[in-house]
Amino acid sequence: MDLEVTDLDGDVRKIVLSGRLDTQGADEVEARFTASIVPAQKSTIVDLQDVDFIASMGIRMFIAVARSLATEQVPIALFGAQELVAEVFDNVSLNDLMPVCTSESEALAAVAA
Repeated sequence: MDLEVTDLDGDVRKIVLSGRLDTQGADEVEARFTASIVPAQKSTIVDLQDVDFIASMGIRMFIAVARSLATEQVPIALFGAQELVAEVFDNVSLNDLMPVCTSESEALAAVAA
């Protein structure tokens, strides 16, 4: 599991994840993912185009970060999920907690609102 962090214009952080967000993948990136987002208190978009699988540990990672950011009213949005990953998000109603968008521009609009 790989994680890349970029700061975009307008005080938005972009995280790019690639690989499998199964138990092992989530264990590999969860601490870095959380540390890259929560202390900075920056609006964040997460690129999931190269994530081909997600398990409960990956979902838990997103929920934990979203809840931490919500206490400070800092938005986070996911985008670009492949069909199987998007299906999992739909099944667990992740969109109730954070926007799950199809494109980067849609995610940027969601965190800017």
